[in-house]
Amino acid sequence: MSSALAPTAVTPRASSGSGLFRALVRAEARPLLRNPVPWLCFLASVWALSTVEPTVGEWPGSSYEQVQPSAVPMLFGIALAAAVAAHRARSDVAPAAPAGEIQRTAARLVAAVPYVVLACGYSALAAWRERELGGMWLGMEPGRTTTALHTFPELAQVPALALVAVALGAAVGRRVSRLVAVVPLLFVFWFVVMTYWHFGAPSVTPFSVLQVQPIHITVGPASADPMAFPDDWLLAGPPHGNGGWQRQWVSQALAWWHLVWLVGVALVLLTAAWPRSGRRWLLAAGLVVAAVGATAQVAVIP
Repeated sequence: MSSALAPTAVTPRASSGSGLFRALVRAEARPLLRNPVPWLCFLASVWALSTVEPTVGEWPGSSYEQVQPSAVPMLFGIALAAAVAAHRARSDVAPAAPAGEIQRTAARLVAAVPYVVLACGYSALAAWRERELGGMWLGMEPGRTTTALHTFPELAQVPALALVAVALGAAVGRRVSRLVAVVPLLFVFWFVVMTYWHFGAPSVTPFSVLQVQPIHITVGPASADPMAFPDDWLLAGPPHGNGGWQRQWVSQALAWWHLVWLVGVALVLLTAAWPRSGRRWLLAAGLVVAAVGATAQVAVIP
């Protein structure tokens, strides 16, 4: 009789475990999504996006380059909300909770998924904004377009960065002892990320967090004849282009591999928030994925 009852003894435990996890996700999601900071930062990003508009005399591609950095305030807010949630794991009562540490950490991460969905909505809004303007300007005569639109992998960078923001917030919140120190740490990080022009050189671009295209590739001195360059090249020259002629290069392949790099970065960051069990595998996976993404980007850039 005991053997006949064994299967029924396993089933309640399994359902109880899944029910407990759903309850944990709901419990984590309530304070996480009620945090006003990410929503206020989202509005700040929407306002920044609304100010992006091509203007006569701008640096070639300036308006195109401003679209994605406008998402940084939202990403800062997401990271801060994730940090506050993760910081609760440092309390003395956390180890005494009925669920294991891995379950609680996983529930906290799943509860942040709506913020990734919010980032997807922001990318959709950016795509709509560009089309409302009739496209963005890239290059200058004789290599110029006024109908440039961000490609899908470029727009997908914002949701991928939201994953990085959640992972970074969870890591900082879990490892920094004082919550008051979290705000300046995250602010400095995202401020550096927002200065995207520091990562515009082809040798640095594959390792950037926020990748802003086009990539500027020097193709000739100021005395070069721009008509001699291929017709499909987008150009930036005197008085722009650092004294010479540069090609403004946009690549979907580069953007796709950058997404792979960001996933690897997010996994590496999660190791600082993950319980000791399984941390090595998570770190190894993150390093491999990041290495593949970075190496492929280096290979793609001319």
